[in-house]
Amino acid sequence: MTDKLPFLIIIPHGGLHIPEELFGYENLSPLNIFFEADAGADAIFSLHDSIQKVISTPVSKIFVDTDREYKQLFPVTNDGVIKSRTSMNRDVFRKDCYPDDIAISNILNRYYFPFHESIRNSIRDFKFRAIIECHTHMPVGPANSPDKGKPRPLVITGYTVDTNSGVKQTATVDMAMELASSTAKSLSKEGETVSDIFRVSDHDCKGFIMKNYSISGIPVLSLSISRSLFLNENYFNLEKMIIDEHRLDKISGLVKSALERFYRKCF
Repeated sequence: MTDKLPFLIIIPHGGLHIPEELFGYENLSPLNIFFEADAGADAIFSLHDSIQKVISTPVSKIFVDTDREYKQLFPVTNDGVIKSRTSMNRDVFRKDCYPDDIAISNILNRYYFPFHESIRNSIRDFKFRAIIECHTHMPVGPANSPDKGKPRPLVITGYTVDTNSGVKQTATVDMAMELASSTAKSLSKEGETVSDIFRVSDHDCKGFIMKNYSISGIPVLSLSISRSLFLNENYFNLEKMIIDEHRLDKISGLVKSALERFYRKCF
């Protein structure tokens, strides 16, 4: 295709940076932060030459999670916009170092609100046919996940959100199925899983992005691919925490082909 696909891609969890306001207060190593991030997501999904608009953030989701409502904070939750514990149940901050209200306000104003303003402005300025929230996932459910210890497929898509009035669809199940099958078809020769190759998740999604921007009237879907495709001994240097960029380029090209196929079939 010569024209850019009329999609908005949002990558909320690809960042690795610690906000300077919090630097030195963290209880995590660079390795901890790396494995909490959606490793490879920015390189794979930042298809600026092929997609109408891509929005991402360099900040680690541990310190500013743009897929949480800004009011979700410790001690009400450990998994809010600024985490207190990681997915592996490790303390994010040193003892008594969780940011106070003034620090939280400054951090949200600097990193969180501009991210969402960029999304709102893009929805206003472009005529998107779909919004796709993109992630990479661990091959096995981590300690604090609903599927703890269970193998995951190469591709997972979602199309529902949890609201005060119950579960709401943000896109049709046919769209979610086509996005999943198209992506799985592209990636099927690149990796293996003891689970099904893809899954369309019809349980409610508690993320803020899908819930908040589904009111725009544009179909909103989530797309996640397994890190097993590139976080392995063939393509990942653990000591340097570097993923083979040629491998990421290949996976990115396959995802691009899948999105083109998805567009042709659904729009």
